[in-house]
Amino acid sequence: MNVQENNKNRPSVLTERTDVGSQEFNEFQAILLNKSRERSNEQKRTIELLALKFKMEDYLNSKDKHSKKVGDFIKAYLKAFDIRQYKFAEYIGIKPSNLTKLIKGERSLNHELALILGSIFGNDPMLWLDIQDKNKLYELSKNKKDIKKYSLDDLIA
Repeated sequence: MNVQENNKNRPSVLTERTDVGSQEFNEFQAILLNKSRERSNEQKRTIELLALKFKMEDYLNSKDKHSKKVGDFIKAYLKAFDIRQYKFAEYIGIKPSNLTKLIKGERSLNHELALILGSIFGNDPMLWLDIQDKNKLYELSKNKKDIKKYSLDDLIA
């Protein structure tokens, strides 16, 4: 029996459960590592940008009670591409101290900066603003329990 015929009889690695540490898992892992090494720098950058974008979208769509600041995501982008905060601040035309405050959550993101971040990192500027708004709304609702007393039923009664 040749290798192709043998592979036809084996379950697909991608659709069947595989135990970590098994020969099949090790072979699959080796294939993935080789494919990863073959990627160009442009492909690696695209994958990293998509991964970070998906993390932002996942956070935005989650019911997570632990807020992640816009600055946490800026920091993740800078780390992923080995960009120093000082260089980034100069590049986008803000003081390094203001970037530090933004990353720490001591300063809000403005619309112009959201446009700049979207342009640099290739994502929708609204994503940045939506994350900030999600956090702000969560903080307000946490501190204002009496908001729940308002309802359409009471208004039109």
